[in-house]
Amino acid sequence: MGYRLGVDLGTTFTAAAMRNGGPPSMLGLGNRALQIPSVLYLQEDGQFLVGEAAERRGATDPSRVVREFKRRIGDPIPLMVAGTPFSAQALSARLLSSVVATATERRGAPPDEIVLTYPANWGAYKRELVDQVISLADVGPTVTCPEPQAAAIQYAAQARLQPGDRVAVYDLGGGTFDVCVLEKTGNGFTILGNPEGIEQLGGVDFDEAVFQHVVGALGPAMEQLDLDTPEGRTALTRLRRDCVEAKEALSVDVDTMIPVTLPGRSTSVRLTRAELETLIAPALEQTVEATGRALRAAGTTSDQLTAIVLVGGSSRIPLVSHLLQSRFSTPTALDTHPKHDIALGAVQYTDTEATAPLSAVGATASLPAVGAGGSQAAGGAAGTGTASRVLPKPTRTPISSETRRRIAIAAGGVALLAVGVFVAIQLTSGDSNNQATQNPPATTPTSVVTSAPTSVTPSVTAPTLKALPLAGIPVSESELVIPLQNGDGQSLYLADAGNPGKSVKLSRFAGNAAAGVDSGPVLSPDRKSMIFTRSTPPAKPALWVSGADGSGARPLFTKVPAQCADGITRPAWNTKVPTQLVVACLAGKTSGLYLVDTDGKVLKQLFTASGQGVGVSDPAISPDGNRVAFQAQRVRPVPGSPVGTGVFTVPLDGTQKARQVTTGADADPAWSPVLPGVIAYRHFLAEGSWAIFLTNVDGSPVACNRALISNPIGGGKLCQFTDGSTLDQDPTWSPHGDQLAFRRGPVTSARIYVASLDGRQAPHPIWTTDVGNQSASSWTAR
Repeated sequence: MGYRLGVDLGTTFTAAAMRNGGPPSMLGLGNRALQIPSVLYLQEDGQFLVGEAAERRGATDPSRVVREFKRRIGDPIPLMVAGTPFSAQALSARLLSSVVATATERRGAPPDEIVLTYPANWGAYKRELVDQVISLADVGPTVTCPEPQAAAIQYAAQARLQPGDRVAVYDLGGGTFDVCVLEKTGNGFTILGNPEGIEQLGGVDFDEAVFQHVVGALGPAMEQLDLDTPEGRTALTRLRRDCVEAKEALSVDVDTMIPVTLPGRSTSVRLTRAELETLIAPALEQTVEATGRALRAAGTTSDQLTAIVLVGGSSRIPLVSHLLQSRFSTPTALDTHPKHDIALGAVQYTDTEATAPLSAVGATASLPAVGAGGSQAAGGAAGTGTASRVLPKPTRTPISSETRRRIAIAAGGVALLAVGVFVAIQLTSGDSNNQATQNPPATTPTSVVTSAPTSVTPSVTAPTLKALPLAGIPVSESELVIPLQNGDGQSLYLADAGNPGKSVKLSRFAGNAAAGVDSGPVLSPDRKSMIFTRSTPPAKPALWVSGADGSGARPLFTKVPAQCADGITRPAWNTKVPTQLVVACLAGKTSGLYLVDTDGKVLKQLFTASGQGVGVSDPAISPDGNRVAFQAQRVRPVPGSPVGTGVFTVPLDGTQKARQVTTGADADPAWSPVLPGVIAYRHFLAEGSWAIFLTNVDGSPVACNRALISNPIGGGKLCQFTDGSTLDQDPTWSPHGDQLAFRRGPVTSARIYVASLDGRQAPHPIWTTDVGNQSASSWTAR
């Protein structure tokens, strides 16, 4: 008798289910589990091993193993496997054909039809590439089905749903996250509104966060590990596997020990559930925000949902259900085997369950707010007891950038880190979730402000955005990008705070100073890319993007926004939505602050000011992604005059007017990556004297081992970080938020200094040069 095959080709695991007229059942693909790892190993004869066999061989020869290629579908840059280039589609086709071959062997005949799933938030371009995968695999008649729709079908097979019932499917798998709202119909399900998702977020990133946590705890032991030997590579592979098992164990236990067996040394590292949740909470909060957007797009309030269906292995993390129930007050439904739901639902999918056109369902205008009973708490997800726990930063010996690179290369295709996860390995202070929701009452700013946001476009990530270039290995946490002005124009350098005097040139304009200027660098949240301003007279300044090492530089925008026709300054990179930036622009006499995507589409107008001599600049986004700090001032009428109006903040969602938080000739705000309310900025003290100050935008005290002075606005105390005896400007935070780098001295002889927040490390130069001078550097994503 013929049968149907449903295939869930996942980022980390692949599963398949069969049906021949009766109830569906899982097809055993592996020897140890029903699902297999989505891993391929290229043998010397050109043939691929798949799944468990590929993992075993890859442990000793990582150059021939490839994994997580689903994340690279659509990327024109090929994946190199043992020196041979492959597209992600070709590798996915090899995996699909292997699954079908296993089914054929087990059943004695090929399937009559195959149902292949794909993420619901993939646009038309990537769906065409899914068709290409099917064609390359050459496996016979195949239809496609969105992953959340398959999950909803499986949920409906177990629960009693009536036509008109709605569910939200929250799918957090190994490498991607997507969420959408579905309504039960007579024939199946219809997707409402626009699905939401984060393509580069999943369990592999949580695994990597745990691994980096352990590497940091081991310190010198990792420096001494020889990864050129089979023993060293095997030890690293075993450690990664144990980190994965530790993460999974913490779904049912409150702490675990991670064994570490290195050549000549055996030890262990303890990891608690609270520590794991601290590492991954910022990423999970992104998924909660995406769920809220999906509900709004579907015109659905949380009390209209029957359940939030949790799918994917990473959805078993207890914090996931806790955050969702805290935010939406809706029951969550988690299957015993969430890795199987999509495959089981796919095999039950029929063509009558066609997805309604996204533009025709769930209009986004004039929708009710989302939350319990149709209300939404301002500022983001509600706090949780475990997610907000304050942990002291472990005492660690820093790992050198060279060791980090060796570990990355030896990983054999393991993804380093997803956006937002790496910077979560950090020192926190205070309740970050509660601080994120404390938006002080809006006050009317000074006369510089002439308009509040006048139009709001829904904050969605367009699926057609240009992919930003991602270097294979991110720059080290100790490295900063520094512009240097000299006789050849202004170029960008990568300097190492942990190794003063060491630098690498990233860009260069030949000729004289008029030839061009590269300035205002901003590193991406994952430290793999950077955006900078490039000026080539007589053209106006434009934003460029490149790898963090300066490779692949090109103009960022397809079309420069009209609001930036006469000028644009360095942007702030949204760590929560990396395809979004906040830029300060000038058009005519209007200076404004705008949320834009990486194609140059203006998503929101956040702040505008009009008039001769009015300026807006230096945006910086809070680590929770809720607010923007920026400078608003009048251009000084007299050279050297300290006239200015200070630093302001404004919510990124455009729901409130700008609020002034400092007063004076203040500028260069930089938001701490780990303390949601704390900004560093420059403050004018006297002619020839600028100091770096810290303040909490909600008025609460800032922990400070230096001078405290009264804050004229908002109460509380300001922390004077530098003494003001010199010109100190352009602060930038280290990724862990425990150090500040800043520019010291007049423009003709400035140097970059670094000092620790706790006062134990006095300001000291990290890089000086006898030729030229430095300007605003970048250590984090602002």
